[in-house]
Order: sequence, then C-alpha cells, then structure tokens
Amino acid sequence: MKASPKWLLILALSGLAVGVFVASSHRNLPLAFEIAMPLGAIFTGLFLVSLLLKKEVVKFNEDERFKIEAIKRYQSFYSPKKLNEEDSGAPRILKAVERRPETRDEEAVERAVEAWRNEGDPN
Repeated sequence: MKASPKWLLILALSGLAVGVFVASSHRNLPLAFEIAMPLGAIFTGLFLVSLLLKKEVVKFNEDERFKIEAIKRYQSFYSPKKLNEEDSGAPRILKAVERRPETRDEEAVERAVEAWRNEGDPN
C-alpha cells in the first residue's frame, strides 16, 4: 500500500465537497465537475480499506521478519561452513547415475514381499 491513508482521506473529502457543491449549486457548471462525487466515494472506500488493513499489514510484516530470522538462525546452526563460489546457488551440472540391482539387499526385499502377501492386499 503505497498511498498514505492521509492522502486518500484528503482526496475523499475534497472530492465529496466538490461533488456536493456542484450538485447543490444553481450555476450552469460544466458536466465534467459531476465526476467529483463518485471519485470522492471511491477514495472514501479506499481510505476505509487501507485503514482496516493497516494493522494486518504490520502483523504480516512482523511475521515475515520472524520467519526470515528463524531461517537465518537455522542455516547458521546447521551449516556452519561459509559459502564459497561453488555453493553460491549457481546452476550445477548433474550427471545421471544408473541403478545397480546387485547393490540392493535382496533378503530385505523378499521379507517385505512376504509380509505384504501375509497381510493381504491393502486395497
């Protein structure tokens, strides 16, 4: 929310004041001045929304700051090494590694299959 609620209030009040003046005057004013009343109503709505969300924005910013601090503490606790050029987050080239079935523990696989057969199909 870049617009300050003070500016929205000023625009709302001036738009409503000009709109009321144009609507109540008996002068022959250009029709373009009649847009001031709806603009005043729009700025009034924006002012009220910004007023309602002001506390929520402060709370959100505080929560995000706490999250970032927690992440920094976690990273500094679990990864004490300093980042160098290799660990800077630059893209790396990964090489594909083929699976070797002989490195599997065949007995563990057989036990798991037997246990599954004894329990039955879970579906």
